[in-house]
Amino acid sequence: MGVVSSTIVRRIAPDEWRRLRAIRLEALADTPTAYITTLAEAQAFSDSVWIERAAAGSTGADQATMIAVDGVDTVGMAVGLLRPDARPGVVPIVSVYVSPQARRAGTGKRLMDGVEDWARSVSATMTSLWVVDGNDVAWSFYGELGYVATLDRHKIPVPPIRWETRVVKILTG
Repeated sequence: MGVVSSTIVRRIAPDEWRRLRAIRLEALADTPTAYITTLAEAQAFSDSVWIERAAAGSTGADQATMIAVDGVDTVGMAVGLLRPDARPGVVPIVSVYVSPQARRAGTGKRLMDGVEDWARSVSATMTSLWVVDGNDVAWSFYGELGYVATLDRHKIPVPPIRWETRVVKILTG
């Protein structure tokens, strides 16, 4: 891990939809095979979609969007969700991303810590997320954070066709 930066990790504010859009589009352009949504799909979203997502992630009891901000730049994000179709006590995590300039400085861990802290605050006992096969950097990162692979796998039907595996972490304290 590199030198810890001056990056601030916090929950997104309701009016920061432009930050959310910018970092999500960056993520989709930088690592397109790590996500199901394509860059073209996300670019086509209206402003109202981003406004709604920022508002929901800022104060909603069923969603928390953490962002990493370094000066004026948004350099990372991670989202925790309470989904009706998820197992009780489990918070799925989606849209994890750290900009290249903020990698290896603890930003990803701090984003995940933020989502996990929120998950605990809503009485979750476990977090889970999907990792695409072949994404060795992500596998290593989540392993270092205490996530373990499950036998739950599925094929992503969006080209390029690929497989992903669910990883989970038991939350303590």
